[in-house]
Amino acid sequence: MRILLLTPFLPDEQASHGGGSYVGAICKSLRKRAELGLVHIQHLGEAPQQPSEWSWLGAARYEGAPGSPGHALRMLWRWRAQPLLVAKYQSAAIPALIERARREFKPDAALVEMAQMAQYLPSLKGLPTILTDHEAGHPANAGTGLGAAADRRDRRMWKRYVAQRYPLADQIQAVTSQDAAALQAQLQRDVTVRPAALKPAGEACSPAAAPPKALFLGDYRHQPNHEAARRLVAEVWPRIRACCADAELLLAGPHEAPIADLGDEHGVRVLGFVEDLSALMGSVRLLIAPLWSGGGFRVKNATALLAGLPVVTNALGARGCEAPEPGCSVREDPAALADAAVELLSSREAAGRAGEVARVWAVEHFSADKVADLQLERLSELLDRAR
Repeated sequence: MRILLLTPFLPDEQASHGGGSYVGAICKSLRKRAELGLVHIQHLGEAPQQPSEWSWLGAARYEGAPGSPGHALRMLWRWRAQPLLVAKYQSAAIPALIERARREFKPDAALVEMAQMAQYLPSLKGLPTILTDHEAGHPANAGTGLGAAADRRDRRMWKRYVAQRYPLADQIQAVTSQDAAALQAQLQRDVTVRPAALKPAGEACSPAAAPPKALFLGDYRHQPNHEAARRLVAEVWPRIRACCADAELLLAGPHEAPIADLGDEHGVRVLGFVEDLSALMGSVRLLIAPLWSGGGFRVKNATALLAGLPVVTNALGARGCEAPEPGCSVREDPAALADAAVELLSSREAAGRAGEVARVWAVEHFSADKVADLQLERLSELLDRAR
């Protein structure tokens, strides 16, 4: 089977953002089973992909990065007709690349990843296509930065966009059951779930051997992450420090400017981007990862569970990563979140047991090969119907 993949970033297991690593893991397994072509948006700083990795490859430059006043006006002009994030990923080069791929690569089917790329579904007309939505029809990083009224307008535009574009796909997938239910209610059609897929860590962490440190991890361009970091430091961390005076909270991840001032709080350290994530996770006892906004699948939580690092989070933060206790402790209010973290920070034995539970569950549930087989099965069903 020849599959054309359309993505708003470079799929890469080692990507610093969850979507890139999640799709990268699936692609690695799909390439063992099918011919895979790629059309993607190339962001500044991304290394060009090696053509040898793909059966066909085409990239278009990302046009949404801040630039001159003329650039801002162009984005605002596009915003008249579509959500601002969609406007930022609009490129005249993508339809041309899709046309070339259909002519040269001759795909049997297509996979389209993420909401902003649904704008290109008309270019795939006649080709059996599955759209995978990562955040229930409204990406959490879709804020306009222009105020509350502008954000409300943009949310209305997202609803129209989803209603108009998503039905052009033959099948729609979400990455959690909660997101699938939300999309199904909005679109009045079946929405399936494509489970998470990640590369297992080579060696498990040893939280029992780590000092009493907790880790929060995220890309802080993503508003839910810097919002969560601030609430964590303001509402949860003081309760933890009251019980564990020597505990330390590490805030790691790229684009840390929005949270840089949190490093002034007692027991809090802002690390920014850390290249060796395995070593970082091996230096702490738990990942503390509650979220209060956003949708989709929590790749950072899954990565921690795979590494054998226990997770303390809330229901929104646990989506797609509902490992059994004590591997993943799900609590809602700040006091309960703090209590769950204190239990692990104050006991090496408890942290060790929780890490073992986390690792066993995650290795079983996040197999990229299983997800690739499921994806091929769904594409085969579409092809059978088309014939």
